[in-house]
Amino acid sequence: MKRLFLMLAITVSTIGAKAQDSKIAVGGHGAATSELTWINGKPALSVGAYGGVLLNHKFLIGLSGNNTFFDQTVNNKKENFQLNYYGLYTEYRILPSQPVNISVGLTSALGWQENGILTEQKRNRKDGEFTYVFQPKIGVNVKIAKFVQAQMYGSYRITGDTQSRYFTQSNYNGFSAGAALVFGSF
Repeated sequence: MKRLFLMLAITVSTIGAKAQDSKIAVGGHGAATSELTWINGKPALSVGAYGGVLLNHKFLIGLSGNNTFFDQTVNNKKENFQLNYYGLYTEYRILPSQPVNISVGLTSALGWQENGILTEQKRNRKDGEFTYVFQPKIGVNVKIAKFVQAQMYGSYRITGDTQSRYFTQSNYNGFSAGAALVFGSF
């Protein structure tokens, strides 16, 4: 897995080293995402968004954010939790002018976990510390209209240790499968 992550990072970072045309096409797009993922071996729902500036119809650089909602039994009581992460998003599109194309993306973010335990002071509270989150993904994009694409993707989330009272680093790492509607200029 580390080799795959390293290969994705090298691929994305070397895109700028490629010889460029004299004119750079500048566009942009944004997407709303929804994915099924696993936290502590159980299914969880993650919703989010990403968007940015698209250069030469191929390389996107921008921002991304995700909120993952899941339940866990604590002290014989089912409690709600949330893993949030926001940060930099990069994506490279292969054959972007085709009606169906492939994209490779990477989210590099700062994350934290919140407990949904109701208290008099707060509804959600941060449990533990901030940590890094990396999420490489590969997607298939299908053009619906000139400014709309549907995207199906698979990804793998890699996190650090939040030092949570209830979860370890390995509880957050896992595969995801998702879908997105992407709007903008491609």
